[in-house]
Amino acid sequence: MSHTPSPLSFLTRRSLVLAAGAALAACGGIPLRSLPRLVQLSGQMLDANPAHFMVALQVDARLTPPAGAVPYLLLKLTPKVAGAFEPVDKKLPLAMSSTGGATLGLDAPGPGRRWLVYSLPPATQAELQKVQAMVRLAQAQPGYQRGGSLAMGVEQNELAVADPALARTKWSTWMQIQQNEGFFEVWNGTPEDIRRLAEK
Repeated sequence: MSHTPSPLSFLTRRSLVLAAGAALAACGGIPLRSLPRLVQLSGQMLDANPAHFMVALQVDARLTPPAGAVPYLLLKLTPKVAGAFEPVDKKLPLAMSSTGGATLGLDAPGPGRRWLVYSLPPATQAELQKVQAMVRLAQAQPGYQRGGSLAMGVEQNELAVADPALARTKWSTWMQIQQNEGFFEVWNGTPEDIRRLAEK
């Protein structure tokens, strides 16, 4: 999918699955109420303060992520015509946040549920700033006018434990791009769904 300016889509392998424009409605697990926000993410992500970017997962209270497992922010800028500009392909790790969901404005998770909240550590914030600059530089190149696509994803398969008792429990992924706008839900499904996507 290619447009100028480039749209935002969510990467399809090992990540949340979104696509820009009308195709959004056909992607399973994406709340319809989130579609207006999702189609605006491209510009917002390039202008976002990396310190404000966060991912919150609402999961079964029994779920404990494996040691060292974290979600990743994926960013990929691909030219429509090879060589038109330098492509960008980055995978940036998040880290568990010490700030609780209630402090961040997230609703109480309910009985038997919990929030796992992740943010970008300082080193990753600096890396995201570099990526933002790389994308802007690519967009300023004459070749960019020939088209390209900007894709974004949150890889979370490392967190989806293989415990059969939790395989079909509800998993809800929320994202914050700008602190003043708070979190919004971008996907819901089960750990089983996440593991299935990772295998595709």
